[in-house]
Amino acid sequence: MNGFSRQPAPENALQPCAGGRFLRRESCIIYTRGTELSDWLRIAEHIAARWAILAIDALLVAFLIYRLLLLAKGTRAYQVLVGLLVFVLALYLSDALGLETIHWLLDRMTTLGPVALVILFFPELRRVLETIGRVEFWRSSLGVGADAAPIQQAINEVVSAVQQMARDRIGALIVWERKDRIAEGNGVELQAEATSPLLRTIFYPGSPLHDGAVILRGAEIVEAAVYFPEISQNPDIPSTMHTRHRAGIGVTETSDCIAIIVSEETGQITVAVDGAWTQNVDADHLRRLLSDLLTGESRPRILERMGATLSSVRRTRTERRTEERTEERTA
Repeated sequence: MNGFSRQPAPENALQPCAGGRFLRRESCIIYTRGTELSDWLRIAEHIAARWAILAIDALLVAFLIYRLLLLAKGTRAYQVLVGLLVFVLALYLSDALGLETIHWLLDRMTTLGPVALVILFFPELRRVLETIGRVEFWRSSLGVGADAAPIQQAINEVVSAVQQMARDRIGALIVWERKDRIAEGNGVELQAEATSPLLRTIFYPGSPLHDGAVILRGAEIVEAAVYFPEISQNPDIPSTMHTRHRAGIGVTETSDCIAIIVSEETGQITVAVDGAWTQNVDADHLRRLLSDLLTGESRPRILERMGATLSSVRRTRTERRTEERTEERTA
């Protein structure tokens, strides 16, 4: 080979490495492996950051849907929101499964659907937006406890009003919302601070708003002159309780609200929760009940304090059925 032979490079000779650098062999190997490792780490960090963003996005959407369903629960808008979720799921599945005709029909409905919903449910949408804009909504969403002082002040005002109306034999039905929303806009919207003079003025005989119920939410009166479409059909309700009492008990059978009923015939105060009720409640008892119910005390303790546990209700029904069977046999 012309007398020339290629000699191997000495071990300490410089070699080209990644990044255009020249290093010794050992250093070059270490540098190359370190560069590859850093590249993999950057890729892993990018993937992790991307998945973290997707997870946060999904959690925010799920949280928003949950809050909207919770906000609309107990109103006619609740079924609409559930229907929208089913519609979106059907639209996605029809596209994924290749059901072209069904997907085409559902896709055409999406153009007119939002406009129709806004027209039909404008009052509900307005109330949802108003609620989202309030501080209480974000406090409950973020798990921050609301200030108990306004609630306690409202309790004192309600107790004072109920006590005076019972003394004057003025009939009244006050429904206090908790988690479930029952105000649907079928009454007169007030959005006023709950005070004793205002409540007594609303229920004063001859007042334009004295018929129907007053709905409280937090420390505010949200609606007055509200009529509930259904009344309780519980056979255990005494005959001395009439339409006002049955309406108050009935609304507690389908929601977690509190109903306070004042009889215009006897002046007795009745409190109903979860379809159970207690009669002849005095002011101190009423104040304790409202404080317990509105501050989240467990349901069994409240029912025990009310003196109307579910077991006693079932026992009364069983005794009545036994008496009816005995009367049928003797007849």
